[in-house]
This record gives sequence, structure tokens and C-alpha cells, in this order.
Amino acid sequence: MKIMYLLFSYTVGGTERLVADICNEMVSQEHEVYLYVVNNLYSEEVLNTLDRKVHIELQKRPVGSGGKIDTIRRVTKYIKDNQIEIVHCNSLDIPEILILKPFLFRKTKIVHTIHDVGQYGQLAKWKIILRNILCDNFVAISKSVKKDIVEHGAKAKKVVTVYNAINLEKFSSKSSGRYNPDKIVIGNVARFMPEKKGQDILVEAIDLISKKYPNVVCYFAGGYDNSHKKAFENLKRIIMERGIDNNIIFLGNVDNIPELLRTIDIFVLPSRFEGFGISLIEAMAMGIPCIASNLDGPAEIMVSNPNQLFDVGDSAQLAEKISYVIDNYDLIKKQAQNEINRIQKRFDIVNMCKKLIKVYTY
Repeated sequence: MKIMYLLFSYTVGGTERLVADICNEMVSQEHEVYLYVVNNLYSEEVLNTLDRKVHIELQKRPVGSGGKIDTIRRVTKYIKDNQIEIVHCNSLDIPEILILKPFLFRKTKIVHTIHDVGQYGQLAKWKIILRNILCDNFVAISKSVKKDIVEHGAKAKKVVTVYNAINLEKFSSKSSGRYNPDKIVIGNVARFMPEKKGQDILVEAIDLISKKYPNVVCYFAGGYDNSHKKAFENLKRIIMERGIDNNIIFLGNVDNIPELLRTIDIFVLPSRFEGFGISLIEAMAMGIPCIASNLDGPAEIMVSNPNQLFDVGDSAQLAEKISYVIDNYDLIKKQAQNEINRIQKRFDIVNMCKKLIKVYTY
């Protein structure tokens, strides 16, 4: 089967790493795989993780330059020239550039994954109608995302829930298991987007628990774009003013996430909204005690330990959850280790790709 994964940009992030894993797994399942990136915003590091058999097409359209007609023409030609059977869209606005499907590549199946809650309702009504016409299926990454997009106009009969997954060869239960009370290491992996990912909430919690555990250290892995530069600088200023700059380390983009996870004791996902939480399953697959915001997406993952969910935006409650895990670390660590098999069975990239193939061939 000839499958094309279509995105506007391909930078360092959870969605991009997931698409790379899907591409590689589809190649291993002997499908012919294409990756088409429209904009000139892409990461060589992530591209280098792709199997050499993946056909990569970088259009390199300057970001914000417009040029939609040219992009429609070029993408249409690429689909026709390569006789693509499946186009899998992984950017929210990308289906619009497939508007010529009914006329020029009618037999090509269009699948659109929606990666978060709250996105679909922001689309103009005509865009939702167009998607219902163009897309053969919508993939929701969780039950909460499915509920959200159906409520905002996606045809329910076209929506399939397929949970995001990870490459288990990378994320295995190899966390050290060592716990040094003199250096408690907390970790967070996410793009710096406080309005969504809640890095500021975790900073507030670290400020609170550092009174009791002065040696606590929190690693933030994830870069920021220009639109978040001011928010990043403001947060760093607050950290300095509160005197917790020795407790918080911003690592920027980290290429080897499994290696980072092996150095931490507790993983925290403090998001204000989150359709799923792929970094959460990465940490759980390695047997790391986790704490997350009590949102539908993370709650679907952490069904066995709901007491490690905290109210969205409540930094004081998050601090209490972290303190509890620290004070009962051996017990919580054992519980986390017991979760590994469930996480691996449910969120394996191999099984995810088999489910996607069923969607493609349905």
C-alpha cells in the first residue's frame, strides 16, 4: 500500500516523533511510505530518525507566505505521480489543500488525525463541512478527542478512536530504579507552551515543595518558538525572583528522550488541556511514577492510579501529590513497575499501525 503522511511543518515535538515512528513501522510492515512537508519549518534531527526507505518530499514553502494555490497544485501532482492510495493528514488545517480530490484523485483515501481537544471547534463552519466531504475517516487519538470533534460537526460514523503509541524498543523498563533523597529529580517533556502545557504550574509547585525538599531538581525538556519567547523569559524571571533557579533546569529540545527519562524519579504532565499525552505513556512504559492533570486524555491513560491526578491548574495540589510520591516512593515505584505490561500492550506502535491499516482499508 502506498501511504503518504502530510504535514505543514515537521519540527521537534510529540506529533512529529509519532509520525516518524509510524512511518518506520509501516515500512517494516512492507508498505511504501511517503512523507510530505509543506513549509520550510522542519527538523533535520527528526528527519534523520526516518527509515531510509521513507520517501521524503520537502516543499519548503516559506512560513506565512501564502501560496495556497501553488501548494494545492504541487501536492495534487505528487499524489497523482506517485499513485498514492492513502493520504494521512496530521496537521489541523492540512485537508484544505486536498480540495481537488473529487476531480483529480478520487480513488485516494483521505484520513485526518485530530491530535487534541479544543481545536476542532475553532475551525470555520465551511472547513468542517469541507472535511466531512473530503475525508473518508477521522482518527481521534482518545475518547475525549472523539467526543469533542463529533460535538463540533465531524460525522460520527467517520470517526475512529486509535490511541497514540510509542516504539517500545526505545521506551523500555530501564529506568534506574535508584532513588537518591539528596537529589530528587522531576521531569517534564513538552514544547514550551504554558497556556497549554502548564510549565508555569509545575514551576509554582516546585517553589512550594522546595521548602520541604531543598534539593529537588526539575528538568524541563522542550524548546520554544518565537511566539513563546516572551513567556519563557517571564517565567525565568519569576524563577530567579523566587530563588529557585538552582531547582529548575531548562534543557531545550532533547533528542534522546529515553535517556533523559532514565535520569528522573517522577514525571509530571501539568497541562491545562491535553487530548492524550504521549510523553506520559513514554514515562509510564519505563516504570516511572507519574503525576498528571485530571483531564480526560491523561485520565484515560492513568486508569489504574487516578489518585495521581490533580485538579487542572492547582499548583498547591500538584505540590501535595509530588510530596506524597516522594514520601512513599518505594510503594509508588512498585505500582508504576506493575503498570508497564498494561501500557506496553495498549500503546505499542506495532498494534497502532495495524489499527491504522484497518482504517485505511475499511
